[in-house]
Amino acid sequence: MIESHPIAAVLGALFVLIVAYDGARTTLSASTSGPLTRRLSAALWRVLLFVHRLSPRHGMLERAGTWITLTLILSWVLIAWLGWGLLFLASPEAVLNSTTKIPASLIERIYFAGFTLTTLGVGDFVPGNGWARILTVVASANGLLLFTMSITYAIPIISAATEKRQLALTINAMGESPFDICRTTVGSGDFATLASQLEQIGSAIADAGQKHLAYPILHYFHSADTMTALPLALARLDQTLTIIDSAHQSLPDDTRARIAITRRNIAHFLGTLESAFIRPSARNPHIPALDDFIAFDFFGAPAQAVREQLMHTDHQKLLHAYVRDDGWRWEAVWHADNADDAATGDPDERR
Repeated sequence: MIESHPIAAVLGALFVLIVAYDGARTTLSASTSGPLTRRLSAALWRVLLFVHRLSPRHGMLERAGTWITLTLILSWVLIAWLGWGLLFLASPEAVLNSTTKIPASLIERIYFAGFTLTTLGVGDFVPGNGWARILTVVASANGLLLFTMSITYAIPIISAATEKRQLALTINAMGESPFDICRTTVGSGDFATLASQLEQIGSAIADAGQKHLAYPILHYFHSADTMTALPLALARLDQTLTIIDSAHQSLPDDTRARIAITRRNIAHFLGTLESAFIRPSARNPHIPALDDFIAFDFFGAPAQAVREQLMHTDHQKLLHAYVRDDGWRWEAVWHADNADDAATGDPDERR
């Protein structure tokens, strides 16, 4: 015989409220996700990233976004189910067998909470009193809303993940390293090709930043291909723009302005990383010698001065952390020929 369990009812209500708040904050907010979603997603990604650093497993990371999303939705359902199951334990008469009118057992109440939450309406157990009937209606509405929010949340993420890869591909089409981008877009020295590309890329970066704010789980949609890996692409572009802006003494004003706008867009995008618990590295990333760049006619500043400018850029440490926390070594930003070899790194690299 089930006895009254008021504490179970309090705990159940707490679980239901936690899921309701977290689900609403995650799916309806355009700027963040719920606390449960943030911490669960980040914890799962950290575990997978740790395994990846021990042995490169880009295929595993590539599937992580999908599995983290499914795990999140399953967690919402299970916690809500547990909460409603505890609520229906509050009174012996809360759930009855529809035929015998005998109070349901613990397992039967959990079963009743499950088919009520999923709106299956099996009917072999029924609420036994007035407040239980009201709770049953609320549980059904909660389940309907929860599954609807989950579906409407997951579908846009798939589209946004595709756009994320397209943006990386657009950037890397100009070159797979800062040197390649300079060589491809330098033209007669005015970087007119680069300026025209940045007009499109800048708006795409701003759009990607807003989508990452609305769907922070996008940070965990990893690409195993260096050409479609957005962290590498953004880092390469940012390093290239800094070099051109610092070394080109006679860069046209409109091109310099376009570079500044794009770099601000990159900085704003990096501001979304907090939602994925990505923090700046403890030290600046290594900047290789710029000897190859000196051969360009536009390069009119001392190479060491340009390197210093790169190392002391405001968001350089955060950019380094973004590359690292997506499963890549920083070297992959600068050397396209060994990008695959630089696909991972030891955990102490950032110290």
